[in-house]
Amino acid sequence: MRGIPGPSPAMVVALIALIVAIGGTATALPGKFTVGQDDLKSSSVGARSIGKMMVEKTGVAKSQDPMAGDGIFTETRGSVRCPEKAPLAIDPAVAVLGPKAYVARQMALPNRWGAPGGYEFRISGDEGPEIGYTMSVNCLFSR
Repeated sequence: MRGIPGPSPAMVVALIALIVAIGGTATALPGKFTVGQDDLKSSSVGARSIGKMMVEKTGVAKSQDPMAGDGIFTETRGSVRCPEKAPLAIDPAVAVLGPKAYVARQMALPNRWGAPGGYEFRISGDEGPEIGYTMSVNCLFSR
């Protein structure tokens, strides 16, 4: 009876490829469980990861309309700025508007790098002085 036969050339090539593949991913990043800014490809981090790095900032603007239902729409201005530790503003929104109000304009307010650091809202409405408009933005923390 003969012993175990030697591996075929195809098996040797497959084993070498397996060892190189495992060793390549193990040495892709320096350190243990760390990922730096240079290690990520642009647009490769998803919303689930970003959600942990966001804070919502809100503001309320009191309606400037002197009388509700008079048929005259009055413009109300309000703004929301992100704090210094989270200087980038995304997802601007105004909370539920009544049937006689709409967002006439929203403009980005630049931060020190020129990116949106907050938003100014102009809301046109005929809902009276007792109404307040809730404006919000999501702010991303800086590294």
